[in-house]
Amino acid sequence: MRIAAFVLSALFAAALAAPASADDGVTKSHGLSLFGDLKYGPDFTHFDYVNPDAPKGGTVRYATIGTFDTLNPYQLKGNKPAGIFAHFDTLMFPSYDEPDTEYGLVAESVEIPTDRTWVQ
Repeated sequence: MRIAAFVLSALFAAALAAPASADDGVTKSHGLSLFGDLKYGPDFTHFDYVNPDAPKGGTVRYATIGTFDTLNPYQLKGNKPAGIFAHFDTLMFPSYDEPDTEYGLVAESVEIPTDRTWVQ
């Protein structure tokens, strides 16, 4: 009985996770927006609020209390330095001049159906 329930739930999950074809209403885009269209096109180089000619270089120092004994952010034991996860990029990055909109950072594109039940 449990095995049959497990098999049925696995088949159901696989059917939900399987990507649909283009004629099933799947949209492939460079970003996602919950409200309306995207402001920036697929070839944009920077957000409007970013100055691409801003001065570069210099030193930033972050203060923290305490010490660390590992540089591995995924290790369960030990003390990690503050801000260690700032060295990793995310798949998508939010646009600060659009509500609930994200554009691909590491991800090249994103696919989403019209009913928004999954994202690939």
